[in-house]
Amino acid sequence: MKRKDKKILIAVDKEEVPRKDVCDILRCKASVEEVFFKKGMPTETLYLEKKDFTEKEDIAAKILAINPYCVFNLFEGFSDDSEKEAAFVRLLEKIKVPFTGNSSFTLSLCLSKWKAKEILKKKNIPVPRGLFVKNPQDLNAMDMRAPFFVKPCHEDASLGIDKDSLVYTKEELCRVVEKKIKEFPQGLVVEEFIGGKEYSVAFLGGLFCWPLGVSVMDYSQYQNFPPYLTYDSKWEVDCDEFKLLTPSVVEVENQVTKNIIAIAQRGAAALRCRSYFRVDVRERQGALYVLDINPNPDINRDSGFMKQAYHKGYTYEKAIEKIVRLANRRK
Repeated sequence: MKRKDKKILIAVDKEEVPRKDVCDILRCKASVEEVFFKKGMPTETLYLEKKDFTEKEDIAAKILAINPYCVFNLFEGFSDDSEKEAAFVRLLEKIKVPFTGNSSFTLSLCLSKWKAKEILKKKNIPVPRGLFVKNPQDLNAMDMRAPFFVKPCHEDASLGIDKDSLVYTKEELCRVVEKKIKEFPQGLVVEEFIGGKEYSVAFLGGLFCWPLGVSVMDYSQYQNFPPYLTYDSKWEVDCDEFKLLTPSVVEVENQVTKNIIAIAQRGAAALRCRSYFRVDVRERQGALYVLDINPNPDINRDSGFMKQAYHKGYTYEKAIEKIVRLANRRK
């Protein structure tokens, strides 16, 4: 069967939650559908529910019956169970259906910020000093200098990152950890805060991924806002941070930017990233640290990832088509 006769199966979650990052996935689905509609390629949406993961054979049978050209994977787990993101990809790998994005191995690692951090450290990739915290008593083993940054270990999309995430004393840290551990009982990561410029490097490619570009956020220009991106500043369109804290894409010719790309590539290789992903890096007194690796970043038309792709010369349509081609190359 020729490609034009096969469907693109777009996978998303189906749950009624008010979270803006979850709603944004449906907006992305519509944009992806539009790309293939204009190309004359049929699409179908696979809505995943929690009950589907108790009947995995049914999901597999449905996908195999459709026999898609590939699964365009926009599924990021559920609002209270992010681990299903990797479980779904594990199923696709088992039934050998091409899919976009990263492997279940990479998704699983990146969904545990502490595991990812430990691997990066073993590969001699600089990361902020940190501690995994399951209860407030774990802070007794802390050997770090203030200020401290607190984030959930098993969440993405900056969920749980708010104006309380940056603390300046151990007393304040204990209070914040006690509060956040109730909301995120799977654990927190407490790190030394790296207060310099923040860089984001978007990648698109196969086993050897090439950077689309580098964007930079200089928080020193915004004294009235926290020196980091909160959940609201990423997703709440009516808040001032969302409107004003906009990273700018920079040229890659200078040595500093080349160093940023190099450390981002090393971090991505350590976690076996491929297809498309983003690496976040921060600078402190000239030293660079890998903060986070996002193996499933937002690819809406107005996303930071796509802004870097546009800077590289891609249109939205060309970027989406390349993501699909990469999915079928690894069959």
